[in-house]
Amino acid sequence: MSRSSRKTDRYRRGRAPQRTSRDRVEDQVLAILVDERNGREYYVSIIDVFTLDGTTYSVMYNYEPDDGSRSDPEIVIMRSWRDKTGEQAFASITNKKELDRVFDFFFERYTDSIIRS
Repeated sequence: MSRSSRKTDRYRRGRAPQRTSRDRVEDQVLAILVDERNGREYYVSIIDVFTLDGTTYSVMYNYEPDDGSRSDPEIVIMRSWRDKTGEQAFASITNKKELDRVFDFFFERYTDSIIRS
């Protein structure tokens, strides 16, 4: 599992597409992030949300249909909050120490959840 932080500054959560009866649970897109700078959309599945030292973080992975050629999934960790209008907003973590600390915290939560299940 590798980790990454997006280089663009802010994202807003968009509407997820409607689900059809043919969709399987693992194929659902849970969120669409829209880059405020250029309008580009990123389809993601959010796998964890937690607060560490008063800051909320969202852990997600890029959603791509499984065509059998994917390498290990790459996760993205971003700060998240509700803006003045109540919209969910996300921002990149540019500080490597912060990203490492948050990744370690997430990974500990992840491994604990596996051990408990």
